[in-house]
Amino acid sequence: MYVVTDTDSEARMSNQTITLILSYLRQNRTATRSDLAAALGLHTRTVAHTVKTLLDRGLLIPAGRQQSAAGRRQELFSINSSYRNYIGLDLGATHIIGILVDANCSVLERVAFDIRPGLGVEMIISQLRSVANRLQVSENRTASVGGVGVCVPGFVDPRAGVSIVAENIVGWRNIQLHKILSADTTAPLVIEDSSRTLGVAERWTGSVQRASDFLVIDIGYGVGMAIYAGGELYRGTNYKSGEIGHVTVVPDGTVCTCGKHGCLETVASGKAVAAIARTAVRQGKSPMLMDLVQGNVDSISAADVGVAANTGDALARDLLRSAGGFIGLALANAANLLNPSHIVLGGGMINAGAILLDSVREALSLHTMAEIFNELELSVSELGIDGSALGSAIIAMLDTTSPAD
Repeated sequence: MYVVTDTDSEARMSNQTITLILSYLRQNRTATRSDLAAALGLHTRTVAHTVKTLLDRGLLIPAGRQQSAAGRRQELFSINSSYRNYIGLDLGATHIIGILVDANCSVLERVAFDIRPGLGVEMIISQLRSVANRLQVSENRTASVGGVGVCVPGFVDPRAGVSIVAENIVGWRNIQLHKILSADTTAPLVIEDSSRTLGVAERWTGSVQRASDFLVIDIGYGVGMAIYAGGELYRGTNYKSGEIGHVTVVPDGTVCTCGKHGCLETVASGKAVAAIARTAVRQGKSPMLMDLVQGNVDSISAADVGVAANTGDALARDLLRSAGGFIGLALANAANLLNPSHIVLGGGMINAGAILLDSVREALSLHTMAEIFNELELSVSELGIDGSALGSAIIAMLDTTSPAD
């Protein structure tokens, strides 16, 4: 059972409590039951029950005692990093990233491949299986593999283990990922959307560990978003929430891969920025970009645009300002609807730097109601390109450690 998707309120609360306790222990190394209750605002009975469950399962271990203010010696606990190892796999439109982590979320091994756009589905699956198999037999393992989490872009049905469609991966429809990958492992396996796993990683290890209502936007080859409400990942009726990349920002604009017109992805994704840049370079509008790619215009990427922009190229700077403006507009609509306390900017596009980020903030401020914006914290993810893979490993851990199992 995948607890993060469970609709039962008790299961969700158990999952929230585990997340809070383990995140706190990751940061502080050790804590008593009283420490956890006071720091996290949890009832002492809730903490005691969850700690006992995690001790029984071996995920927590005793870590000595400390004297309380009242003179009593209280038991300390810490995460048992040797409890299990977990694998997180991130399949994107342009990459496969796999990581092996311990129960403390420390990365033990990393494997990554670039994917050429248009690569066949069978070849992509073969490479994904190869990464998973390599990590399962890694010499860097410190324990047996307790779970495997896999994330892909687009629509995913976690309960069925099916990747329904990924618009930015040619031919990728109704892929039975759970069935395919289960043939190579006996460990529990979980399938999820890549933007949501980035949100999970931010919740566990990023800047929003104590926040309850926040958004994490994933700006890469495509654009997606994780929504947290009341401390829980919001997934929608059929696991299709967070499609901010398909919010209309240019009415009657360019046709999107989804079939609609003027979606955010058509003007602000890595794919779109690169495509717009290629057209402009062919028209002679950026000699700097032409030189940067040594005349190979077809190879221009969003990363190249970022490099050119930060070197002073006018076209590249304009492209990033435009993309940032559209992203800020879409986020303002989300903020006005959902009133989050935090918005985290993640994904590969944020590496473009201040030109993009300043434009996002400016547009967000311009289009968000002042009362909402003034209480909103905007930050940049520090998880890097491995964030979604890390989140995949975390959901694999959650799936096998919740008291609701």
